[in-house]
Amino acid sequence: MTDKSSKYSKNYKLSITNPKIFEALKLVISILIGLALTFVILCFVSKDPFNAFITILTGPLKKTRYIGSVIESFIPYAFAGLAAGVLFKSGAFNLGAEGIFIISGVAIAAVAVADITSSFILHPFICILVGALVGGVLMCIPSLLKAKFNTNEMVVSLMLNSIYSAVSVYIVRTYMRDVGSLIATKEYAASARIGYLYEPLRINICLVILLICMVILSVVLKKTRLGYQIRLVGTNPQFSEYSGINSFKLSITTALISGVLCGIGAACHLLSQTAQYQPDKTLSGIGFSGMLLAMLGHNNPIGIVIASFFIKYLEEGTKVLYFVDTSVPSEIVSIVEGVIILLISSQYFLRGFRERKLLKEGLEKDGK
Repeated sequence: MTDKSSKYSKNYKLSITNPKIFEALKLVISILIGLALTFVILCFVSKDPFNAFITILTGPLKKTRYIGSVIESFIPYAFAGLAAGVLFKSGAFNLGAEGIFIISGVAIAAVAVADITSSFILHPFICILVGALVGGVLMCIPSLLKAKFNTNEMVVSLMLNSIYSAVSVYIVRTYMRDVGSLIATKEYAASARIGYLYEPLRINICLVILLICMVILSVVLKKTRLGYQIRLVGTNPQFSEYSGINSFKLSITTALISGVLCGIGAACHLLSQTAQYQPDKTLSGIGFSGMLLAMLGHNNPIGIVIASFFIKYLEEGTKVLYFVDTSVPSEIVSIVEGVIILLISSQYFLRGFRERKLLKEGLEKDGK
């Protein structure tokens, strides 16, 4: 009996009936379908679709600066994905990452342009710390209003995005504007800039910070009491309430973690990739993209980071292709991303196949 049970357990781990195996298979098939759709689109818009498809897949590897651009550009998007993933994991509908990135950028830029220290280590650290604090505090507002006044968290966060964006433009234009520009801050102090650890691949300390945050978040979500509470509230809020979990405290905690990640991501982007801050351009769109990346990574920190790199890799491949074939639209990556996310988030994609497999394995188990 024990041998049969262990054998069945081993088969289950490698079967599509295992939720983890099913999600992994679902992701792989979704990506393949997305890439297949890319090739179909290329057949209509490109004179040499096969060569164009190969260029998208291998173009970033042809030159060091191409893959370096991927490594540098995916970091803030990965932070945005991690921030959204924490909220989605807890079942929250806080969509405020976009506004938090923008308003945190103002605080970061204010410290970056100030001559507070000449240390190339301390100055960036202070900027990152300020961004994390501002992001963490402001991200808690929708959760606080929902807990105290039962407001709609999604509506409040979306409205705050617009408010933060407008306030950021006003602050920069009124108090921080550079004389030679319309809406941009003065250039950051040299000590605030984050340099490269390995310049050919554009690797800097931000990549190290991202990987550390990814590991810590993975451990917290999978191995700690807080992570268990976040997962439980996200999957079964009624049961978590009966279990005695303080939903107010948990919602504030998850919002705080998310906001801190947004602030760190904004600081990493500003201090390593820009010389001055433009609130209407520099960080615009990163927060909303992070929500899509969280879905693509299935709210798993490691999956989100991989998904961010994957999407930025395809974008860079499209840019490389543009030098060869200008007829291919740059929006092709957005189409692929949308298809993949649609398939991954669908509750019905491959469900029938899995249900038939579950039924077959169940009958085989009963027969034994």
